Parts: sequence; C-alpha cells; structure tokens
Amino acid sequence: MSIKPARAICKPWTLIAVFFAFVTTPILVQAAGLSSKQIQEISQMASAALEINHLPGLSVAISKDGHIWSAGFGKADLEQDVPVTAQSMFRTASVAKWFTATAAMRLVEDGKLDLDAPIQQYCPEFPEKKWRITSRQLLSHMAGIRHNYGDNGEKHDTEAERLALEQLIQREKITQYTRYTDVITPLDTFKNDPLIFQPGTQVRYSSLGYRLLGCVLQGAAKTPYRTLMRDLVFTPAGMNAITEDDALALVPHRVAGYSKAADGSIERAAFRDVSENLPAGGWLSTSEDLVRFVLAFQSGKLVQPTTRDQMLEHPKLLDGSPAPNPFGDPRYYYGIGIMVGPVDGKLAWFHTGGQSGASALLYWFPDTHVAVALLTNRDGYAIREPLARKIEEIVSR
Repeated sequence: MSIKPARAICKPWTLIAVFFAFVTTPILVQAAGLSSKQIQEISQMASAALEINHLPGLSVAISKDGHIWSAGFGKADLEQDVPVTAQSMFRTASVAKWFTATAAMRLVEDGKLDLDAPIQQYCPEFPEKKWRITSRQLLSHMAGIRHNYGDNGEKHDTEAERLALEQLIQREKITQYTRYTDVITPLDTFKNDPLIFQPGTQVRYSSLGYRLLGCVLQGAAKTPYRTLMRDLVFTPAGMNAITEDDALALVPHRVAGYSKAADGSIERAAFRDVSENLPAGGWLSTSEDLVRFVLAFQSGKLVQPTTRDQMLEHPKLLDGSPAPNPFGDPRYYYGIGIMVGPVDGKLAWFHTGGQSGASALLYWFPDTHVAVALLTNRDGYAIREPLARKIEEIVSR
C-alpha cells in the first residue's frame, strides 16, 4: 500500500495483493442450521465479492429457521489492519427507514398515531403547507417533501441554474458537518420549503420526509425519538448492539469508512455527521442485529401480523392507481418503510442503504424463511441485491 501525505491510498496495482491478504479467512461465529458445504460456498462468494467490488470489509449474517449464522470478511480498518468480526459496527444508512416505519405502526396499534391526520397534530414545529400532509404519505414517500438538493430533478440547463443549485447543495452540506442531539432542529433545513408536488399524486423518495417522521413519532408518543425506538423496536427485537451513529462518541468496534476514487484507488470516505438524519439513516449496527430485527418483524413480535401485512401492501395514489416505485424499477414497489417484490421471481421484503463510507442490505424471504443482512464499509452502493439473493439460494437448498 502506498502512502501519500494526508491520506492513505490503495493503488489499483496493489489492490489485488491487499485483497488476497485478507479475503481468504473469514471469521466464523455461528453455523446453526447450515451445512459445512453451505458455509464454504457462502464464504467463497463473500470473499469473491470483496475482491471483485473492491470492498475493504464485509459483514454477513443469515438466519435459517430462526438460527443465526454470521461471519466477518476483510478489514474493519485498513490502516490499523483490524479484521471485521461479528461485533463490527457498520452504518445501516436507509435501512433505518424500516425501523422508523415499524415504530410508527406500533404507535398506530396503540391508538397514539392516526396515519391520516395532519402531521401538525403531532409535530407543530413543521409549518402547514399548501396541501395537507399525513403520516401515511410520509411513510410511503408520497408527501411532496423534497429529497436532498440535486436529487429532485432540479433544473441545471443554464449556467445560472447550475450555480444556484450548487449553492443550495453546499448550504445543505453544512448540516452534514453539524452534530444534532434532537430530531426537531434538523427540520430547519427544509421546513420552510414548498412541497414539490401535491401529496398523494406522485412518489418521490425522501429522506427528509423520514426525518420529519421522527418529530411526528416523538409528538405522538410524547417520548423522545431515541427512547421510543429502543422501547418499541430495538429492545423487543433483541437488538443489543445497535446504537446511534454519534460522530463524537467512542463506539467500540466502529468500522472505518472508505470510498472508491475515480482512479480505482481506495480512500477514506468523506466525513459525514448523520445525526440530522437519524430517523432516515443514522444508526450503527452489527449484521446480526439486523437479522434479529427482521426475525422479530416477520414473526409479529414488533407489530401484529395484520399491521405487518398493511405495511407490505402496494400503496395507491389519490386517483386509485398503484403508486409507482420511487426508484423506477417496476419489478418491486415501496410499501410502508419496506421494499416489496419478486425482482427475480422470488418474493422478498427488503431495504437498501447507502451513505458516506457504507452500504447496507437487509432481506427477508418469506417463502423460504431466510433472512440475509449484508454490511460493508465502502460507499457507492458497493453491495448489490443479487449477492443477497445468491446467498438465499444457497441457504434454502
């Protein structure tokens, strides 16, 4: 590995040597429910994914019939030569939306949250808009709340438009270097912006909409967001490792985050404080804790089966037509905090996540009762859905 001042870089011609140094020996934790041949196949597939996709590290957790197997591959920290283990803590990014949606539906069951009431009933800090916004619309990305600047189809045809957009992007980035300890103050970034469409008439993925849900849930429960998440989701699911991604806290086993540069080198990921994004993507977790969550979710331990099934339904627009996928892929749709679809012909409930220095996937295959969680410390959506599906194929034999 060659070193340049101020940053460590794995050059393309040294990547192969670096990867071979640490992809061949996974750290195995549990093997309940899997044969030695299945473990070997999964380990080989994970090791190959490290090399092919230039991943520093990868954490894999699998559940078959309720038994959890997990393994660490590669490095949690390249500079300190620290391996990934079952205790390694990765950013879960937008997988957190599934957590927040589950907490919302728990409050619905408890009679504390009306999905169709104006959100100001629970979050008066958010100003009323031209049209009424409901929690149901926030949960399914149909509220008209914008996403991050640059991701909303903003005009950038002229030099003036490009300059104006760049100024907005840079202004918004300031919040990504700011530490927040509540879910109300981060609303200041967008609370006075107009809606980008009439709620219920379109679908547009919005992390800012899920930030707003943090305020809504806190007001409905009359409990701080962080506390209600532990009480309603994490503790009942047995998620003992998960914690908020506090940039200033000393978090044991927190992995270092990396990016792939344009020249193919691996470099440290840009700093990003995600405290402003907690309800939409601000938690650190092990892959085993993610599996525990999905096991509790599917079993009815977190929400009742009828509520779970409501979350899995295909939402409808105001005109009664099925809501389109916010990501454009017609092979699946976005329910209430969950992506649902066969994609390759096999039904799956899942959520993906991407953030500075992290990519995440969490899958549940209801037909085979298999759960797959994948976490890596490289951004750019460095792990993709086909890897989770290939692992499921091996496990379900």
